[in-house]
Amino acid sequence: MTRPHAGLLARALGPVLHRTVRDGAAHEAGVLPQALCREVLDELAAETFVGLSPVEGRYGVRQEGEHRVFAGGDIRTHRGVHALVDAVVAGVRAHADEIEGLDAWCPDEVAVQRYEPGSAGISTHRDGRRHRHLVAILTLEGSALLRQCSDREGTTLRAWEADAGSLVLLRGPGLAGTDDERPLHAVDGPREHRRTSFTLRAT
Repeated sequence: MTRPHAGLLARALGPVLHRTVRDGAAHEAGVLPQALCREVLDELAAETFVGLSPVEGRYGVRQEGEHRVFAGGDIRTHRGVHALVDAVVAGVRAHADEIEGLDAWCPDEVAVQRYEPGSAGISTHRDGRRHRHLVAILTLEGSALLRQCSDREGTTLRAWEADAGSLVLLRGPGLAGTDDERPLHAVDGPREHRRTSFTLRAT
């Protein structure tokens, strides 16, 4: 996995970044080639995943799946993970002169989450206030419905099929000069095959 992938992302990310500023969340299909997804999945196959806490946070967010979190130097020691992070960051920063805050987006945490068919996914929530500017969610395999919600009861405002190779961006504090307009969202469980997501956050 080499730097040329960053050019592919740079060409793909301009429109979805602007939609994220406008709407709070946005989806773009086909951002990552299947060969690139498979390369990262092969590396992740050697990792140990642990179960997500069934209920989390002050609002009792429900979740069902397992995860592996990479942070700081742990990212750099995993070649595929590190290269994919670099490619996404380069793709985002290619548009830093268009949107305030993108030049400061420096993700230092990657959460890889796996959901089995029939699982509940994650109920309505916001990502943490400490996650500045942008949250980027890539799907490496599988598919599930990701919904932007208008309230904590889960009323759907927009919905996208987050399938392999796709990207969902969520607005974080500081993006385009906003103080805090994080979107409520939920992710349904996959219907037929395991879904693996790869989420970048700046902490």
